[in-house]
Amino acid sequence: PGAMDAMIRYEWPGNVRELMNTVERGVVLARSDYIRQADLPFVTEDGGGPAPAVGLENVPLADVEARAILATLKSAEGNKSEAARRLGITRKTLLKKLKQYGED
Repeated sequence: PGAMDAMIRYEWPGNVRELMNTVERGVVLARSDYIRQADLPFVTEDGGGPAPAVGLENVPLADVEARAILATLKSAEGNKSEAARRLGITRKTLLKKLKQYGED
């Protein structure tokens, strides 16, 4: 309910694309079967307005990918199968990426 209320209140400056990306991100970051308000990128910790920018501009795409993979693995408490599921990739692909980062 909190996530739904936040999504209804949000103005969606990016329109449908931003909405789609938000739902996809919420699904990836969700720690349960439901998207919570904390899983939404535009909600601050206190539940209010837009969250500060992540600061990924001018960062090489490979670095962004590595950050996303490592953060997801951490949030999955090291469970590689779960992290791969949240990222929408196979476990084999995740293991290959981790080997590239020296994290195997």
